[in-house]
Amino acid sequence: MGEAEMQSPALPDGWVSRVTIYDGPRLRLEYTGPADPARVLVAFPPFDYPFHVDQGGWGAKSFSKRGIAHVCVFHRDEDWHQHAGFFDAMRACRAYFGAAPDLTAYGFSMGGYGALLGAQAMDASRAIALSPQSSIDPNVVGFERRYHEQWGKMNGWCHDLREHLDDERLYVVMVDPLHGQDKKHEARLPKPAHYSRVLLHGAGHAGIQTIVDMGQSAALFDFLRGDITPRGMRRAYRKGRREAFRYVRKMGNLLHQRQRPAARMFYVIAQEKGFGRLLKKWNPLYE
Repeated sequence: MGEAEMQSPALPDGWVSRVTIYDGPRLRLEYTGPADPARVLVAFPPFDYPFHVDQGGWGAKSFSKRGIAHVCVFHRDEDWHQHAGFFDAMRACRAYFGAAPDLTAYGFSMGGYGALLGAQAMDASRAIALSPQSSIDPNVVGFERRYHEQWGKMNGWCHDLREHLDDERLYVVMVDPLHGQDKKHEARLPKPAHYSRVLLHGAGHAGIQTIVDMGQSAALFDFLRGDITPRGMRRAYRKGRREAFRYVRKMGNLLHQRQRPAARMFYVIAQEKGFGRLLKKWNPLYE
C-alpha cells in the first residue's frame, strides 16, 4: 500500500478532527465533524480493535471520506462494556452535542452489543447492530464458544439489555440467519416496539465485508446516514448477492448438501463470476 493510500482523507471545510469528548479509565470517545452537526454516527468497534491514541477509530476513514460526522468509541478492555462507566460515557456523548443533533449508535459484534446497550443513555434515535452478542456468559449462552478467553478475564456480566432497550427509538439488527451462533444471539435479544431485522443470508459473521464485496457499500453508508430504511437496506443486499463470494459459497454449499434443484443456479453463478474454488468443489456433482 502506497503512502497516499495510507493517509487519512481530507476533511471537509470547517470540520474538527478527533476531539476527545470523553476520556475515562476504560473508554475514550473522539469526535470528528462540523461544529454544529445535524446528524452524528457513534461507532462501536469489535472486541479486538486497539485502544491506542495514535490510531484512528474504527471506521473513521470511511466515515470521513463520505462526509459523515462521527464519534469513535475506544475501549481498553475486551469486556462487552460490563462496567458502570459505560453509561457515564454515553451521557457525556449526548451532553457534548446538546439536544439538537440526531445520534445513531452503530457497531459490529461486541460493538453491536455496545450500540444496543448505549443508545438509550445517549438518547440516540437509532441503534444499528451487526451480528451482536446477547451475552458471552457461558452459563447463559452455552452455545457461544468464540470468546472463552475474553470471558476468563472479565469479572462477570452486570448489564441486562432489557433494562436499556425501550420503545422510544429504532433498533435494527443485521444478522445472517444461517449462522448458528449469531442467529441464537439475535433470538435472545429484547424486541422493543420499533425493532426490526435486516437478514444477511450467507454473510456469516462478516456482514460488513460481504456487503462491500457485493458492491453495496454505498447502500450501507446511506443506511447509516438515515437516507434509506431497513427495507431499503434489505433490498440492496438482495440485489447484490450474486456478486459476493461468501454468499454464493454459503448458499451454494447448503443447497448442494441438501441436493436441492436450486443448487444448479449457484453453480451457474460461480461459472459466471469465475469463482474457481467453488467450481472445483462442485464440478464432480455435474460430471
